[in-house]
Amino acid sequence: MILGQSKRIQTIGVLAVFSLTLILIATGSVACGQKSAETTAAPEAEKATALKEGLNDFEGTVVVASEKYFFLKEVQGIDILVPGMPNLASLEGKSIKLQGEFNRERPSLLVANKIQTAEAEVFARSAEPDFSDYVDLKERASYPALKFVNILTVEAWEGKGKGKIFGKLQKQTVTEGGATKDVYRLNANDDKGKLVGAVIIDGFTDYASYYFKKLRLFDSFWFYLKIKESTDPKVRLKNKDLFHADVVCVGLF
Repeated sequence: MILGQSKRIQTIGVLAVFSLTLILIATGSVACGQKSAETTAAPEAEKATALKEGLNDFEGTVVVASEKYFFLKEVQGIDILVPGMPNLASLEGKSIKLQGEFNRERPSLLVANKIQTAEAEVFARSAEPDFSDYVDLKERASYPALKFVNILTVEAWEGKGKGKIFGKLQKQTVTEGGATKDVYRLNANDDKGKLVGAVIIDGFTDYASYYFKKLRLFDSFWFYLKIKESTDPKVRLKNKDLFHADVVCVGLF
């Protein structure tokens, strides 16, 4: 009897240890998965730096700069708008001191008030900021994902005014009138991933160009489009160009 009870106790013990091992393995797998996701997180998904209302002071290195915007490595999750500074891109790679103004109405944006390099003060704000091309996360949510059926179903884009497509930008250099120029297209697929046609990209806002540089490690993302005129139906049937658009923002979500 005692021997039987001992065997039962041993069996229960072995099952308990086995169960505990499975739990630890599962927990470890989840933790590793979370760590991997955090390690590979996109720049725009990083945790934002805490800011206070009004003026904020930072020191850091400029990673990316366009005509109006730049990204400071030490100010994660925040875009910095510089109103009226020529040659802003020349700050790339430089260490600076920044004084910027934060307004909770634009939680991912800082407006530069002063910028100083090791040599001198290179910017002091003297003009009101222009927010006309800035696209915040709330506005992004108002762009519907365009669903394409075929090249003749113009309802997929006409009348919408704006929309977004996930894809990779294609560049082609053509010659017109003896001069060369770059033509950009964005592939448009149906819900099964089959190519329907292409969107002709006429232009990019500075905010979109800035994000192209900021997301330089990626080649495919969401393109937020200002939809313009459709192509002529005969042209559309011939070369599958659907409509013209301007890119106002790009992002990983």
